[in-house]
Parts: sequence; C-alpha cells; structure tokens
Amino acid sequence: MPSCTWPTSGWYFLLFITSNITLKYYAKQFESAFSLQALIQWVRNLSNCTDEIGLCRTSKRISKRMGGRKIIDTIHSVLAEGGTTLSLEFFPAKTEEGMGNLLARIEDMVARLQPTFVTLTWRSAFADESLWLKIGGIVQREFSVDVLLHLTCHLPRADLVRVLQNARDAGIRNILALRGDPPIGEDRWQPVPGGFSNAVELVHLIRELHGDHFCIAVAGYPEVHTECWNSPDLPPSEQSFAQDLTFLKDKVDAGADLVITQFFYDVPKYIRFHDKCREIGIPAHIPILPGYLPIQNYASFRKFTSWCKTSVPNPIDKALEKVKDDDEQVKALGVQEALRACRQLLDHGHRTLHFYTLNLESTVTSVVEGLGLLPKANLRELSWQRHKASGNRVRAKGGPAEEVRPIFWANRQTSYVSRTNDWDEFPNGRWGDSRSPAYGELSHYYLEFKRPKVDRQKLWGIPTKHEDVYNVFVRFLDGKVGSLPWCEQAPAPETSAISSNLKFLNANGYLTINSQPAVDGRPSTDPEVGWGGPGGIVYQKAYVEFFCSPDKLKVLMEEMDRHPNLSYHAVNVKGQEYTNTRSARVNAVTWGVFPGREIVQPTVVDSVSFGAWKDEAFELWLTQWATAYQEGSLPRMLIHEIHDTFYLVNIVDENYGGDKTAVAETEDAVRLEHKSEGNDVTRLEKTVNRHLDIFSLFKCVITRGFTSEQLFHFASETQRESEHLYAVVKELKAINHDTANENRMLRTSLMQTQQEIADIKSELKRLRIQRGLDLIKPTTGFLHSGQHAAAGAITPLVASNTICKNA
Repeated sequence: MPSCTWPTSGWYFLLFITSNITLKYYAKQFESAFSLQALIQWVRNLSNCTDEIGLCRTSKRISKRMGGRKIIDTIHSVLAEGGTTLSLEFFPAKTEEGMGNLLARIEDMVARLQPTFVTLTWRSAFADESLWLKIGGIVQREFSVDVLLHLTCHLPRADLVRVLQNARDAGIRNILALRGDPPIGEDRWQPVPGGFSNAVELVHLIRELHGDHFCIAVAGYPEVHTECWNSPDLPPSEQSFAQDLTFLKDKVDAGADLVITQFFYDVPKYIRFHDKCREIGIPAHIPILPGYLPIQNYASFRKFTSWCKTSVPNPIDKALEKVKDDDEQVKALGVQEALRACRQLLDHGHRTLHFYTLNLESTVTSVVEGLGLLPKANLRELSWQRHKASGNRVRAKGGPAEEVRPIFWANRQTSYVSRTNDWDEFPNGRWGDSRSPAYGELSHYYLEFKRPKVDRQKLWGIPTKHEDVYNVFVRFLDGKVGSLPWCEQAPAPETSAISSNLKFLNANGYLTINSQPAVDGRPSTDPEVGWGGPGGIVYQKAYVEFFCSPDKLKVLMEEMDRHPNLSYHAVNVKGQEYTNTRSARVNAVTWGVFPGREIVQPTVVDSVSFGAWKDEAFELWLTQWATAYQEGSLPRMLIHEIHDTFYLVNIVDENYGGDKTAVAETEDAVRLEHKSEGNDVTRLEKTVNRHLDIFSLFKCVITRGFTSEQLFHFASETQRESEHLYAVVKELKAINHDTANENRMLRTSLMQTQQEIADIKSELKRLRIQRGLDLIKPTTGFLHSGQHAAAGAITPLVASNTICKNA
C-alpha cells in the first residue's frame, strides 16, 4: 500500500500528473473533505510515495527529473541581457492554516511577479530539515521558481552534512550560508559542540563535500554587522567597517557566489559599501544584491531599524512622523520610499533587487509594478477569485479582503509584524490573523535575534518569591520598569483609564500582559483610543489578558460563571484549558465605522490564535526571563515554576456599551426581584452582580479572600485614592472656576477694547473726511472768512461772489 493517503481515484491522479495543477488547486478542491493537517501530512509524504502507483517518485528521482538551477547562472544571464533580477524572501508560517496559505501566497507572487528566485528561511520552527526541504521542493517543482534555502551553523557538523545531502537529493541547488545569531537570551555567539564558529567554515564545508554543485550566497552588511560596532550607541568606525568587509571577503574567498545584504534605507551607504567591496578585491562577477524591507507599519519599522541599527534618512523620518497614526498613509509612504530607493539603485546600475516580503504581497507588488518590472503578460487579474484555503471569505476580483487580527500580540510589536494578515488594507493593524501566511513564529525569524541586549537582572531584579515577580509587573505599570518579555514598550495611552485597576490586579497575582478599556463610539482621531485615519467612529470591548496560578483561576472561574457578559479562555503550558465559549467562535473586540467602507474589525479573540500565542507567551518566561539567571539559582527555578504551573487567561467583557447599560439592566433586574415572591439576599446579590465589569469582578474575587487586616488596608487605600481623586477633582473645579472668572474678565476687557477701537475708527473716518474737504477748497470756491464769519466757519460760493461784486 503506498504511503500517499489522499484520494487515489483515476481523475485525481490525472490532475496530479498535469504539470500546471498546483498545490493551491489541491487545497481548494479538498479543503471541505480534508483538514489542512492532512494537506501538510500529504506534503510530508509526497516524496516518500512508492512506485506502486507509477506516479509518485522518491525525492532523489524527482530531483533528477525536476532539479533546480543555480541562481548565479540565471543572474549572470539576465544581467548580460540588460535585464533586472527580482528575488523575494519568505519565512515559515506558524500554524497549519498559515502554512497552506503561505504556499498559496508564494504561488500568487511567483505567478504575478515572476521572480528570478525566492528564499526560504529556516529556524527551529521545524524539528528537522525534512518539512523544510519538502516545502522548498514543492515551491521549486510546482511553482517553477528556483529556491534559495537558508542554512545556519546552529547544528553540529554531522547534522549539516546530512542536511546538505538531503537538500541535494531534493533537487535544491542554492544555499544561503549564515552563521546565525545567538539564541534569544544569549549575548554572544557560541558554536554548538562539534559545530562551526562562522559562515566561512560552513562555505568551506559545502565546497569540500559538493564542489560547485550548489550556488552559495552569503550575507553582507552595508552598515556593518552589529557585533562589529565599537559601541552600541555610536556609529561604527572606519576600522569596524573595514573589518566587516574583510569578513565578507573571507566568505567570498571560501567559495561564495553572491552576496545578499541586510536591509537598508540610506541608498548612498549601500553604494559606498558596494564600491568598497570591489576595492578590496571582491570581483565584479560576484553579484551584491541590495536587500530592501518595505515600510509597512510605523511601530515595527521603528523597532526593526533600532534593533538592526539601520540608519533612517531625515526626510523619511520626518515624513513618517507626520502620518504615523494613519495606516493607509504609512503604507502609501512605504511604497513611495521603496520606489525612490529602487529607482536610485537602478540609476546607479544596481539591477539585482531583493525584497524581504514578510510573507506579504501588496506592497512589494505595488513597488514592482511602479518600477515597470511587472511582466506584461501578468498585468491582468487572474480569472478566478482569490481563495484562501483557511476558509476565509472569498475576496471578489478587485475587492478588499476582510481584516481581522487577534489581540494577543498587542504589546509584542515585532511579533505582530510577522503575524499581520495583509497589511494591504490595514497596514498599521496591531495584530495578525492565525490563518495568514504572514502569521509566523517570529522567535524563529531572524529579526527577533537582533533584539538589543539589556541587563535583565537590573531591569527585573532578583526575584525569590512570587510577590517579587508581581512587583515587577506593578513597577512596569508605574513606568519604573522599561519593558517586560511580553511588553516591549511602555503601556499604551489608553491604559491610563484603567491603570489603577491593573496595578491592583498585578499586586494580587494576576499578571497582566495585555488589556484595553471599553470604548463606545469615539472619534477615530482620538489621541488615546483612535485608529484607522480620520472620519471614523471606533468601538472596543474591555479586555484583559494575564497569567495566574491554578488556585486563583479556580476562584475566578467560579465567579465568572455568574456573569454571562464575560467570556474567558484559560490554558496552561501543557495545553490544559477552560473556556465558556465555543471553540470555533471569533469574537471581535475592536471595530470601527469609516465613511465609504465596510465595518473594519482589526482586533479579534479566537481560540486558534490564542493557542498559537500561548506557545510564545509561555516560551518568553524561559527564553527572556529565566535565562537572565544562572542555572540552578533560586530566581531561575522560580521563573520555571511559574512557567510550568501558571495559566494564561483572557477575558472579554461583551458589554462594550459601558456602565450606563450595565447599571440600567441591573436596576431593572433588581426591581423584578423585589416584585417576585420570596426574594432573598442571595438571589438579589446574584442579580446585582450579573453585569459586573471585568475589574469590578476582580475586586470582588480578590477582596473576598482578604483577611480583616488586608480588607482594612484595601479599604484605607481605596479611601485614600478616593480622597486623592476628590482633591484632584476639587482642584480642577477650582481651576475651572478661576478660568471662568478670568474668561469673563477677558471678555469684558475685550468688549471695552473693541469699543475703543470702534471709537478710534470713527474719529479716524471723521478726520479723513475733514482732510478731504481741506484739499478740495481751492477748486470749489470754499473759503474761510476771517473778516465776515467766525473762525472755522465755511462761506458758500454765492456769498463769496457777492463780496467780490461789492468790492
């Protein structure tokens, strides 16, 4: 029996052997009958199918018939003919649905843009190289494009030997040889036992074992690799620049065929880098491909350029600051700047463009089209509607895609970049859809490793008990701790409305990593909760996400079951979960209404996304926090214990209308209870509590477990807070009163000044008339009579003639 498990009917295999039938077609045809897990498994089994059915071949036999080409030969051929090469980088998606959609995304972009080659990154997202190679093989065979696979020095030499042989057997002819970055939490690179120290050794190994079978690409750094910088805060010196160039030349001398650079935005710096490479002896037949990462999101752009120490020209910096709150303008500016940079490169003769796509399509396609590099045969839309194997709403030809993004990555700016579904329509959307091909595991994507190193012990202290960890979260909300593993920057402005509540939760063991207040119809330009550009009205449900111990979760769930307006989902690192919602439910927690557009839902909560985020959220306890302490130390064991036992929980308050609605409903329910016979305190309490908001619920649960002393302390703190708020309100009222008096005085003064100005204008007008009369006296016969009239009197012309005659 062959290992292929998909249908074996004659028509299926007839389609299978038809060369123009692609993986997307299979996914489309069978998605209703087979899960994407089956599709992924089919991908795994494809190269292992036996000859019993006469159609599937082993990976080695397929490679002999359909092996790839060395991209260096293609590049030389295109350049010799005066053309321009285009290449695209993709990275592994995180979820099964995302992986299926990634294959569809690659197929779309390859068909439309016809790149010279594509690159596929590889990190520990795969347990071994098998799936990595099979995905590369499918892309190369089914989509008719050569694949450049990343390979790093994270494996021992023996494993690298195996991977290279398997890649050769799979028909792969192109390898990007990288040293790789230190694992998250480590400051410096350390080779694995039996491994390599740098990419030069890896290039030597490839050439030693396989001669010139592989085309080998290596990385270049126009602004110097960050490890060569003299200081993390100062630009690299000329000495550092020269040293980094020497490292690059060593890789070329070891046998590299081409260089792909780190992304940059300052084109003159790349041109200088290119020219220096030639000056030190890197020959002209070694192409140096400029890498470009289009600007698609303001926050991530700032984060990435900071982490990679990429300089940003002042005009770009100023332009971005002006539009940073308008998603569509950020995207438009990204396309504009990419076009400017690429045209500048082409004008200087650099005709090998490499784009870091982040698995996204729209911006890169717009840039290629704007450069006039879009193949003419593909300028029209495909005849079939775009389709996503995940079951997303089919997007009509030319129509916009529905935008939905989970909230879980709200405070992980770099994570949502790799998980945002189509920044095409909502580029500054904060979270990604689990079904998107861009929804990848960024901890396995290279930019995550560029995170600046900080003194984590100084940042988070040396915790020895749970309360010490709780205090770190409280201090973060107070602004005394700069970041947490789950929160890369200070709390958002909207958090100020619920800051005191959050601090109370964290102080009592509910460690919040994400939250938002309820918003009922605020302008989209609101400085705290606005998004999406001007002219819209935005809404959001109150939401909180946190870690807590099992015993705290138990008490909380018992209380939440009494409040139907609260939806929750809790899961631990082992996958044990509790929820009061349907597993397939997608809950919109942020949405907006904009002129001329459908309702936009940029933020959702759904079980699939939460499950995927769970893995990363728990991993951060270990990779970011625990590794700050020595193995076996008390702080490290404490963080491990929290990681192993705590639950990750999200709660949504469905009553986004605010307290007015809740109070009205509660009052109605209370009246009904009073009318009914036999009502008692318990029934009344249940009714009153039915519509408690999230934070009132937490206060009920937390204070219920307080001792008398703790309750007295809490009451005292609440009273002090109330007194402080009362004092603030009183002071504001006094200021308002003083301001009102001041305004009245100013209005009175203004009216007096206006009257004075009116009087001055009237007097000025009278004087102008008088002066005019004075000027016309000699020609009109008017005169002043000093003999026959009083001083200042005016004698008419008739009178003056009589005087003359009598004379």
